[in-house]
Amino acid sequence: MTDPLIWGLVPAAYVLGSISPAWCAGRIKGMDLRQHGSGNLGATNAGRVLGGQWFAIVFGADVLKGALPVIAAHLLPCDEAHRPWLLLAAGAAVVLGHVFTCFHGFKGGKAVATSLGLLAALVWPVALASLLVWLLAWTIGWKAFGLGKAGSVGQASVLAALATPAARLLLPGEPWSATQAPVTGFLILLSVLVIVKHKSNIEKLLKKTP
Repeated sequence: MTDPLIWGLVPAAYVLGSISPAWCAGRIKGMDLRQHGSGNLGATNAGRVLGGQWFAIVFGADVLKGALPVIAAHLLPCDEAHRPWLLLAAGAAVVLGHVFTCFHGFKGGKAVATSLGLLAALVWPVALASLLVWLLAWTIGWKAFGLGKAGSVGQASVLAALATPAARLLLPGEPWSATQAPVTGFLILLSVLVIVKHKSNIEKLLKKTP
């Protein structure tokens, strides 16, 4: 039987997700990133305003915080019948904390790096496939199709989000089996969240603006 205290991991994951490395980086440099660049508390805006080194630092920190709650859910002494739900609940909580941070007026980042960390700890083959799609899209962009440009982080993130459920369905396994269907549904919802958060990037893509 699962100790009810173990489910305390879920609110703890939300609080961890709410801690913004981008905001911390901005404060170290004496500014509030919400008032600079896109105003977004994510790695891309940190890199845009503070430089490439800070992009790498914030991106790495966001990936790590996405992975930690899921790793904890794997390791905690939990009834195996409940563990899949603990994994998904912890993963959802950390992403929602990142996007709707309780420390900054419920306005945070776009969940790309945090989702990558979550995926790496939950379903690493899907994480690898999504990362490869992101790298390819960032390198080539939509330029080959007469849309957008290479080097667009936002557009690459949208394609990676679309690739996440696609990879889940195409990679070997039984994504719609009784035990795996909740994970598949979770990945679809995660993809939708990331895409919705990139609405402005999609609009720019459709208008062929930089």
